[in-house]
Amino acid sequence: MPGAEISVIILTRGRPELLARCLESLRAAGVPGEVLVGIDGADPASSGVLGKFPGTRAVQLPRGCRGEARNELVRLASGRWLCFLDDDTVLPPGYFWRLRALIEAGGGFSVFGGGQELYSGAGRFERAVYRLLRSRWASGPFTPRFAPVSGSYEAGPGKFVLCNLTLDREFLAARGLSFEGHLSSAEENLLLGRMAADGARMLLSGDLNLVHRRRTSAGAFVRQVFSSGRGRGQITVQARSGFCAFTLLPPAALAAGPVLAAAAPGTACALGLLYLSACAVSAILSGAGASDAPLVFCLYPALHAAYGAGWIFGALEELLETFRGRARPARCRCQGRP
Repeated sequence: MPGAEISVIILTRGRPELLARCLESLRAAGVPGEVLVGIDGADPASSGVLGKFPGTRAVQLPRGCRGEARNELVRLASGRWLCFLDDDTVLPPGYFWRLRALIEAGGGFSVFGGGQELYSGAGRFERAVYRLLRSRWASGPFTPRFAPVSGSYEAGPGKFVLCNLTLDREFLAARGLSFEGHLSSAEENLLLGRMAADGARMLLSGDLNLVHRRRTSAGAFVRQVFSSGRGRGQITVQARSGFCAFTLLPPAALAAGPVLAAAAPGTACALGLLYLSACAVSAILSGAGASDAPLVFCLYPALHAAYGAGWIFGALEELLETFRGRARPARCRCQGRP
């Protein structure tokens, strides 16, 4: 496969079964010459999986924050084009041939990405989460990040997601850009915002759709959503490029709810019924079957509450860290890093 040099970068920890499926799919996807898998901390199970895939470069990393880990993998990569995948993705056949064709078609794009398909063997909870996230009532302007993309078109930074993202290394190097460190999540959102501010063009394409596995239990789902909100709160405090008005709605509603309930309980009750009605309508329109729609309905309040709580927590801790003026926030888990 001559042409554009692509380095695949995967960060993993504690999910050997998902990692194995991901690496198996790379073979049929026309995998390029370099695949780097960073193991975040001691993880014998994941190390054992990598031993079954010759040609895959295992990089043992000290336990750390995600931004620092990915920056280290970028430093070790040799390709110009950095293809970031999550260990819970499954690529369709020919994915990399299509990615290479999009790159070589020109157009001056520095960012490429695609949408997400539902896993064919998904259980009820995973199906419900997939339908939930691809609905407007859940994801608003970020819906294309969680749904299949049709065609190819230029898009803004909010349409791309780190589990399916290819970046031009030369663009990053020329402008001194990298992943922000010590964030709980959403590090790609801040980087993409900065790239857009520097004039990067971004192409979203259905040719790059892949399968992204979803959480299979309520506890895991709520933890993931809380972490996502927490990271968004952190980057919103850090930089204007992290700001998005839509992301303020869940924390604003969560904060205002108790105040409104105390001051005007009748109004609060009416708004609560209106909210639940919107959840019900959205669940019906989500495309979920009759057996999954009730679960989708229940997941809306869980999603909004967990995200709002995470955002408030992340924003407050970032404000506190800014006030303290420390080089590394208290949440940092990096080992052996300055």
